[in-house]
Amino acid sequence: MDVDAALVKACQRGEPGALDALIRATYADVYALCRRMLADPDEASDATQEVFVRVMRSVLGFRGESAFGTWLHRVTVNVCLTSLRRRSRARATGMVAGGKPFALPGDEPGLTAVADNPEDRAVTADLASRSEAALATLPEDARAVVVLRDIEGLSTREVAELLGVTETVVKVRLHRAHARLRTMILAGETAEGGAGA
Repeated sequence: MDVDAALVKACQRGEPGALDALIRATYADVYALCRRMLADPDEASDATQEVFVRVMRSVLGFRGESAFGTWLHRVTVNVCLTSLRRRSRARATGMVAGGKPFALPGDEPGLTAVADNPEDRAVTADLASRSEAALATLPEDARAVVVLRDIEGLSTREVAELLGVTETVVKVRLHRAHARLRTMILAGETAEGGAGA
């Protein structure tokens, strides 16, 4: 999440329109991360709102010890982790049955296929669809590790710090999640190949 430091300073000075500009500049990235971590568009919208409530409360106290984008990323992940814990507690008490299916390819920036011909685009879109669906079925702790490590590109150490676990736990969860994702995606290919025969 790249954020212009001058825009952050303008927010801290209380310049008119600066906070709106900051939200517009970062909204898509924040929402995309929430969507990936929570696998539910409604929960992602709620989490995004919570992130920006925290930004409005905290931007004046932001000291710049790290880049604002790094701080915003951490706030977003923490809001999502809180939401996942709340969801787990609700499921444990029988209040929630499950999540919603993931979006179709192209529903969110970054998922659209970039290929040269329609056939390649169709194959890429199908793989993206199956991958997103498989990711959404992972347990929340495994999905969080995959999103933070593979999609967001954080290091194993950074993921461990954010989740409050050891680096070994992150590696084990990631290995198991990758194996499960491979199995689900390959099973989808096998089922489609058998259906067409």
